[in-house]
Amino acid sequence: MRVTLSDKLLTVDIEPHIGGAISRLQWRGIDVMRKTPESALGSANTPPNVRQLCSYPLVPYSNRIGNAELIVRDKRFSLQPNFPGEPHAIHGVGWQRAWSVKSSTPTSAQLRYQHQPDASWPFAFEAEQTFTLTENEVSVALRVTNLDEKPMPAGLGFHPFFPIDANTTLQAEWRGMWEMGADKLPTTLVATPSHADFAKPRNVFDWKVDNCFVGWTRKAILRYPTHVTTLTASNACSNIVCFAPRDGRNFVALEPVSNINNAFALAAKGVPDTGTRMLGRGDSFDIRMSIAVSQA
Repeated sequence: MRVTLSDKLLTVDIEPHIGGAISRLQWRGIDVMRKTPESALGSANTPPNVRQLCSYPLVPYSNRIGNAELIVRDKRFSLQPNFPGEPHAIHGVGWQRAWSVKSSTPTSAQLRYQHQPDASWPFAFEAEQTFTLTENEVSVALRVTNLDEKPMPAGLGFHPFFPIDANTTLQAEWRGMWEMGADKLPTTLVATPSHADFAKPRNVFDWKVDNCFVGWTRKAILRYPTHVTTLTASNACSNIVCFAPRDGRNFVALEPVSNINNAFALAAKGVPDTGTRMLGRGDSFDIRMSIAVSQA
């Protein structure tokens, strides 16, 4: 069921049946993304764990819907919480469902997921991922199309994880940060605090963060002793969620997203610039990210 793409220096493994996720990205044999443990791929006795893979799609929304209550104009929908230990719905449904392979070549692949209304999302839609590989870069495009009779709220994102160590630096710019409450929902938009200011490259290994940043310039650079990883995203991804637990797992997730956390509820309260879209029947919305690798 795995799809492997390869072009000289770069190799990517994609797992359609595990959320359409990337399970390996290597450049010259170096793991560009965090290494997926074999156990996360599942076995006859153990289900796969997509949260331990390298990257997965966020569709039809990014991050949390507070207390799993979706607010769409004057209507409310109770969703199925899908993150153990939390009352929220998170990251949509695409990352927890199987995708089909629409087409593939040695350097490209297209996956499709078709959704019928259920307890996790009450609208019909289709999602497509398109992976394109060159010797130094992988590009992933994500599109959602509303197939429902009703207008559907939507947001999109990617959730790539990158390894970090004591020598890793990050360079990225954003305008502000959403502070988070104890319930992991955003509370106040503030100017970027000093601990999250990476306008100039600095070490990222000791950064502990789980916040959404707005006004992102859509470019982030991670520098390692062996290579440089450059993450870029399309214009719609003006927000980015950064997650680094600093608990020994030694990764940073840099998530290009179109909508801020808990965006639908905040939009219903009149908060501007949440990044949410309303799609009529047949309307589509798409985003793209690219991960390029070069010699250090």
